Amino acid sequence: MESGAGEEVVSRRWAVVQDLRIAFEEVGEGSPAIVMIHGGFANRSHFAAQLDHLSERHRVLAIDLRGHGESDVPKSSVTLRDFAMDVIGVCEAAGFDRAVFCGHSMGGAVALEVATMQPDRVAGVALLDAAILFPEALRAQALAGLVPALEGDAWLDALRTYFGRFFGPYDSPALKARVMAELERVPRHLAAPLMRDVMSSDFAAQLSREDHPLLFIHARVPADLERLRQLRPDVLLGSVVGSGHYLMLEVPDQVNAILDRFLRIVVSRP
Repeated sequence: MESGAGEEVVSRRWAVVQDLRIAFEEVGEGSPAIVMIHGGFANRSHFAAQLDHLSERHRVLAIDLRGHGESDVPKSSVTLRDFAMDVIGVCEAAGFDRAVFCGHSMGGAVALEVATMQPDRVAGVALLDAAILFPEALRAQALAGLVPALEGDAWLDALRTYFGRFFGPYDSPALKARVMAELERVPRHLAAPLMRDVMSSDFAAQLSREDHPLLFIHARVPADLERLRQLRPDVLLGSVVGSGHYLMLEVPDQVNAILDRFLRIVVSRP
């Protein structure tokens, strides 16, 4: 356990999933519990502001998916299902029987995969600018252009160019520098397979499940929000102001306020 003076104690731990050490941290008390899942090529530190805020009333867990942050890097490629297994394994290690799963970007797709694999574990799903319901033409373009580029020698330049499109005009230079620096640490052999898996589905089937409350906070991704409403008429759909894709880092107060309301709705359900 580690903490600073006057700060709440944070438990930093590891779970073993498929022979890989998966790093996570846990803080706070209260129900419903919340599991934070970062996006592709990021890490659990992206949720620092949410852990600090939500832990005042909830038990909160943040995970480093395999190949990210402090977790072990697999020797072979990874899939979204592998990441879902990381999340489930960490929940079992931490004793999280039931929780709200909150995923950013690719982490939103991972949260939906967890909900499909173990629906009884899921009290709700919160998607932060999740990589879902992208137009078919955009996904086809990524599979035909971006994925092959990530398999070549200029793969890191291709990754920087792709992620550079997700910043908004009001994002801070410090945020852009942080994200670009994190891309430098991406294991090369994970980039193309992971992007291929993300772009191979629009996740409509997973979204159509109605056995849990669903929140989508939009910022920058080209998600088809009208189709989302058709798939889930009960979706709680919101947006943030003045932020690009990394909304929980750029406008954490807005994100936290929306999550607070969603969690109260989850609690109010029978």
